[in-house]
Amino acid sequence: MKLTEKVPHKILGIIGGMHSCGLAYFENGEIKVVLEEERLIRQKPYVDLHNNWFRFPLESVATLTNRYNVDVSTIDIVTSFLDYELVNLMIKSTTGYDLPEEKFMKTEHHETHCALAYLTSGFQEDTLVVAIDGSGENHSAKYYIGKNGFMEYIDGIELNRKSIGLFYSAITELLGFKRLKDEGKVVGLAGHGDHWDVYYQIFKKILPVVDDIKTPIVEHPDVNDLAGGSIYRELFSNFFEYMGSRIEWKMEESRKRIAYAGQLVLEETTIEILNNLHKRYPHIKKLALAGGIFANVKMNKKINELEWVDEIFVAPPMGDEGLALGSVLIAVKNIDPDFKPVRLENVFFGNEYSEEEVDNAAKSVMGDYVKIPLNLDYVGQLLLNRKILGLFNGKFEHGPRALGNRTITCDPTHPETYDIINGKLQRNDFMPFAPAVLDEDANRLFKVDKSRYAAEFMTVTYDTREEFRDKLPTVVHPVDKTARIQIVTEKSNPFFYDILKKYKELTGIGCLVNTSFNVHNEPIVNRPEEAFKHLKTGIVDFLVTPYGIYSK
Repeated sequence: MKLTEKVPHKILGIIGGMHSCGLAYFENGEIKVVLEEERLIRQKPYVDLHNNWFRFPLESVATLTNRYNVDVSTIDIVTSFLDYELVNLMIKSTTGYDLPEEKFMKTEHHETHCALAYLTSGFQEDTLVVAIDGSGENHSAKYYIGKNGFMEYIDGIELNRKSIGLFYSAITELLGFKRLKDEGKVVGLAGHGDHWDVYYQIFKKILPVVDDIKTPIVEHPDVNDLAGGSIYRELFSNFFEYMGSRIEWKMEESRKRIAYAGQLVLEETTIEILNNLHKRYPHIKKLALAGGIFANVKMNKKINELEWVDEIFVAPPMGDEGLALGSVLIAVKNIDPDFKPVRLENVFFGNEYSEEEVDNAAKSVMGDYVKIPLNLDYVGQLLLNRKILGLFNGKFEHGPRALGNRTITCDPTHPETYDIINGKLQRNDFMPFAPAVLDEDANRLFKVDKSRYAAEFMTVTYDTREEFRDKLPTVVHPVDKTARIQIVTEKSNPFFYDILKKYKELTGIGCLVNTSFNVHNEPIVNRPEEAFKHLKTGIVDFLVTPYGIYSK
């Protein structure tokens, strides 16, 4: 997809850090490749921030130079929110190339988040652009007005104030999960909880809104408090001051209530800030959002449903994994001032593999296997027979959501399928599966009254229409009857679209399960070898590719 005709330059965005790590490469007006290190090294990013362990994008750079034949010395601009010295160290240690400082362009963490959200939103109207996360440089949140393709800074939450993102991370660890990794489990668990005022009051006291759009100043900050020690200490001390030595809070019902209360405070705090920003700029009805907290699809649903909001867009790689691409877009905008927000056809920017590579992987992993030509009628029958299919197609997706190219799919209409897939993937049973739905069926099955473009990237949940709540048990939340849908268009993903169309032809329902192609705690698959490993071990029953259908 050509973003602009006015930027023939080669631009490399690169990030390393304590969790997200990778690069984005832009050439001749197009995003050519975006790589996330975790997909290549097969290790999900989880670190204790107190250890201050910095990850280099070693495999990402090696893949760019070897697989894509990019000579780093020919790149016109290298950009990052990191400092030049660190970026040069990353490049020099991986390629031997000493980056001239005049080729380097530094961006700012939250501005980069916001640029990615705004410049891929397609919004031509004035837009409220918001980034909120754990921390970045000297802020944990920044707010901008997007107008005619440019962003004007309004205000933000400085690091001497409580971080909304680190508050939710503290809730995550209180519940025994891992921060920067398991926050989605808290969202899923919260959907099963109910209101218990004691927990709510403990958490609400920690994170009130002050001065309309800020959080309170930290009273007793830790030195170099990037890991959020202050808010952790306050949350844990307040919680255990109430609980004392009682351990009933570890019981499942209490854990659900803790997740519910933490989720509610997150939603109320964020929405109060957004509402107060809207009071200052009442003519603005479009929202472009980025930063780690906006991976929270349950909160995004409530934002989308605000009466004054016409449409929201959440950057598909909303976390720090999106900062490489965000930095590239800032560079593009600097070169071409006329560049205005565009709508992406898709986010398939990862590695693609040839038929020869796929067949070689099948031989090396499977030994003996069966391969037949791709046949949509056969795929439809497999789905009707309740087979679990792995989809391996083209370039892998950028961001945390599988969107049909590295997806596990199956029939969504059988209640027991939920437990079957959960068992295969070693998932927690409170985490709902997501549905992929044909564009023409989206509003028939779900209440998609606005923000359809955002739904193409699975960043918002929607209510299920009453007549379909019991017909789609595998993909509808059992308590609140919502679904984190992915709208699939023929343009965005013709491969997945054709499979959905075939299933609709057979059943009348243009909807299938879409969960990421990986077992729990592993990154989404990248190479065909990883996909065939899932086939060999029975995680999926068949592997469906453009080159054919593979089975044991």
